[in-house]
Amino acid sequence: MRARSTYPTLLLVAGTTFVRADGRWSPAARLPQPMQELSAAVLHGRIYVAGGIDRANRASAAAFRYDPGANRWERIADLPAPRHHMPLAVVGDTLYAVGGLTGERFVPQNTLWLYREDVNRWEPRAALPAPRGASGAASVSGKLIVVGGWGLKRRLAETTAIYDPAVDRWRDAAPIPTPRDHLAATAVNGVVYAIGGRPLDPDRNYDVLEAYDPATDRWTTRAAMPSRRGGLAAAALDGTVHTVGGESRSGVFANHEVYDPVTDRWSVAPPLPLARHGLAAAALGGRLYVIGGGPRAGFAQTDFVDVFAP
Repeated sequence: MRARSTYPTLLLVAGTTFVRADGRWSPAARLPQPMQELSAAVLHGRIYVAGGIDRANRASAAAFRYDPGANRWERIADLPAPRHHMPLAVVGDTLYAVGGLTGERFVPQNTLWLYREDVNRWEPRAALPAPRGASGAASVSGKLIVVGGWGLKRRLAETTAIYDPAVDRWRDAAPIPTPRDHLAATAVNGVVYAIGGRPLDPDRNYDVLEAYDPATDRWTTRAAMPSRRGGLAAAALDGTVHTVGGESRSGVFANHEVYDPVTDRWSVAPPLPLARHGLAAAALGGRLYVIGGGPRAGFAQTDFVDVFAP
């Protein structure tokens, strides 16, 4: 039996009553090394993670791939340069690594890299219109959509950036109604959901949920999360959006809350076995995989991988 965190855990739910979702957590093979501020994406039946902050509290270029059938991780080619707070997303059959932050000063970058499975190599593509990190990314209709985060001089990014792989070109789209960093993003049925986050301050977390429809280039506000969280992760599973983890200055969240876009309602699911922030989440084979993260506020890393089966 693995040890649970002894650090303070925050499990916050607003006063409103929410439906409780069923399911259970179980452990999977641990990451090859403890990491936080990493992201995950699924490509061809395997989960990829890249970048992050390692146990020395430094930006990492390491990338790994997980095979759920073998319950095994393997290291793949390193990123061209270290990154953290860098979202990953799959468009079609290609994995992309978008922007991110570098160094101890958390400087935003404008790089876009794709991963070549056939030759185990990362390659550059057209740079983002402006540097940004701590953002969210998702794929809709063959396009890569990047929302939120911060840019140069730690100014919150308002513009939605859309990348078209067919022409290797970016364009600006409608600005996000609530600019924020450390948010999560995922897509369900052609709509991108921007979830939680904060205005640069971990003690001012948002419960905001906003939806972007690229077909109309419009944002709409949806039902707020049961809790206010930044530094969280999210993944789409069976038509719903699962959100996990997060932090404030005083601790980390074990919260696991599920949004149903059809009913515009939230439910509260079994909390994470290990509360953490700066974690990665991915859905594969009807299960939610939660990977790495920080088991206490600020710099901290874990190699734990937890799997939720509804």
